[in-house]
Amino acid sequence: MNFDFSEEQKMLVQSLERTLAKTYDFETYRAQLADKATHAPELWNSLAELGIMAMPLPESAGGFDGNHVDVMVVCTELGRRLVPEPYVSNVVLAAYILEATGCTDKLEAIAVGETKYAAGFYEPGERHNPLALGTTATQDGDAYTLTGHKAVVLGADTADHLIISADAGGASLFLVPADAEGVTLRKYPLLDGRGAADVVLDGAKGTLIGSAGNAADIIEAAVDRAAAALCADTIGAVEEARDLTQEYLKTRTQFGRPIGSFQVLAHRMVDLLVEYEQMKSIAMEAAVEARNQDAATRMRAVSAAKAKIGAASRLYGQETIQMHGGIGMTDEYALGAYVKRMLVNETLFGDTDYHLTRFANT
Repeated sequence: MNFDFSEEQKMLVQSLERTLAKTYDFETYRAQLADKATHAPELWNSLAELGIMAMPLPESAGGFDGNHVDVMVVCTELGRRLVPEPYVSNVVLAAYILEATGCTDKLEAIAVGETKYAAGFYEPGERHNPLALGTTATQDGDAYTLTGHKAVVLGADTADHLIISADAGGASLFLVPADAEGVTLRKYPLLDGRGAADVVLDGAKGTLIGSAGNAADIIEAAVDRAAAALCADTIGAVEEARDLTQEYLKTRTQFGRPIGSFQVLAHRMVDLLVEYEQMKSIAMEAAVEARNQDAATRMRAVSAAKAKIGAASRLYGQETIQMHGGIGMTDEYALGAYVKRMLVNETLFGDTDYHLTRFANT
């Protein structure tokens, strides 16, 4: 497999790197975290102007018709910079659902960063099951009345509209304004500062999108795209953790020489570099297969990547913190923030155990 990005993708990376270097460093992240702010409108607008919102969307909706490797490029940089903006929930997850259900007229607002969507599938007591249907939808004229509870809806804390899965004679998808009557958002930041919310629906009115009872395939495909994007996000975080650790081992001295020269630490670092190369390879495979029309092939590739990267990134976090000693545990040092990013990515859209089981059953 060729792991080199195209010239266009390399240019996108460079543009995104320059933009984030000017507008979003670690101290900016810490300040935003201290304010419990999960969304910065100025940064969001800068990203939209750069074209990364439009990049994976179809040309007919004002997008650039990019593929999922393009999404991988973007998400790797967002993870590298700890950007908490709701890119995956809005541009990767919700936009695909809107396109797949024929709501392409709504994509242009996503492409220019004007409107944000969040998609809620998971429910309390239904751990990692995106097809949970405890939420019900009852037809009421042209609209539907929704009752239920969605948990840990990524990006819902700042979304303008919600996409909700519910049982209407089978798995169905509904569009609900986030400020609609009967919608309660219990907002909170995740461990790494990204935003989410529990969505409580008590007689909220929703609009059916797509066909009633025919949404399961769309939901599973959307979740796989989001999971593959978070694998790429983890790669960015791992690369920064690796670079921080290598630099620390070169500069921290003990007994008159850099601690990186001690064989036991050198060997541990080599083991981590091997893990990184494996993670990068399998993340690329997941990105390539994330849009595969063959569901079994897509699910196996994404689950393999999510399971491998989840386990390896947890090991990466533990090892890099240990090699840093006490400094690795402080909030003032960036390493801890990257480890938190990895841990959250490992949990969202199915954790390691869930994807190992799915891989075995697919």
